[in-house]
Amino acid sequence: MSSTSWVSGVIAALIVVAGAAGCSSDAPTPEPAPTSSSEPQGPSSPTAAGPATSAPATAVVPDLVGLPSADAQQLLGELALGSSWGPPVTVGCGVRPRTVVRQRPAAGTPAGPRTSVQVRTAALDLERFRGPCSPRGASVGPVEEADEALAEEFYRFAADPSLGAPFAARGVWVGIEDGPTSTTVSGEELMDLEAWEVGTEYAERSGPFSALDVLAGSGGWYELREGVSGTCPESAGEAPPGLQGLRTLTLSSPADVTSACLEWWGVTLFLDAQDRIRGVALRLGSP
Repeated sequence: MSSTSWVSGVIAALIVVAGAAGCSSDAPTPEPAPTSSSEPQGPSSPTAAGPATSAPATAVVPDLVGLPSADAQQLLGELALGSSWGPPVTVGCGVRPRTVVRQRPAAGTPAGPRTSVQVRTAALDLERFRGPCSPRGASVGPVEEADEALAEEFYRFAADPSLGAPFAARGVWVGIEDGPTSTTVSGEELMDLEAWEVGTEYAERSGPFSALDVLAGSGGWYELREGVSGTCPESAGEAPPGLQGLRTLTLSSPADVTSACLEWWGVTLFLDAQDRIRGVALRLGSP
C-alpha cells in the first residue's frame, strides 16, 4: 500500500468515530421553543426584594344633611374631621329642629388631616313661627298611650296656647327645677306666653325662661318618660314643695340631638288624680 492510501484510510476512520460520538444518547435534548399566549402581558409581578404596596384610601367628607346634630358630631369624630357649627337656619315644620341642613365642603369632597367641616342645623324662629308641628317618629319611652296623648296635647299648647290643655282649675305652678324660682299662672293667664316666664339667671344663661318656649322649639320631637328627670349633669330630680306625691311625666331632648349638657332640656308635668296638670317644671343642662 502506498503512503497516500494509508493516510486516506486513517482520515476516514477518524470521521466515522466522530460521527458516532455526536449520536450518543447522553447528548442534551433541546428545550421546546415557548409558545405564544393570547393573554396580554401585564407588569412584572413583585419580587422578594420588595412587595407591592397600594396607596392609602383617601378619606372623603361624609353626607351630614338630615342627620341629627349629635349623630353628625359622632360621625365626624370617627373620621377624625374637625367641625365648626354656625348659627341655625330658620325652618318650619317640614324640617326637624337640630338636624343638619347645610354643610361645607360638600359630601364626597376629599378630606385631608386639616379639613374642617362647616355645619349649620335647623331651628324654629319662635317669634315668627311656633307650630304646632306633627313630627313623624317622635321618640317616646315605655309609657301608656294616654300619657303619650297628654304629652302631645301639652306640646301643642306650648306651641299655640289657644289650643288649650287639661289644667287644674285653681291655676298652675310654674318654676325652675324644684322651685328656687317659681310663679303661679292663673286660669285667666294660661294663654299669655309672658305669664309663663320665670327667672333671670339660670344654667349659666340669662332669662327669662319659659317651659313653653323650650318645648315649642323642639318641633314636637322629644323623649317621654315617667318621673322627674334629673338635670344634666347628673342630679336628682326632685318635686317642688306642694307638688310632691303627684304623678309625673317628663318630656326631654332626644339623645340623638344632645351631645352635651348645654343642649339638654326637660319639662316635667305634675298631674293630679284626674290627670289634670297642676305644675310644670323646667330644667336646662349646664356646661
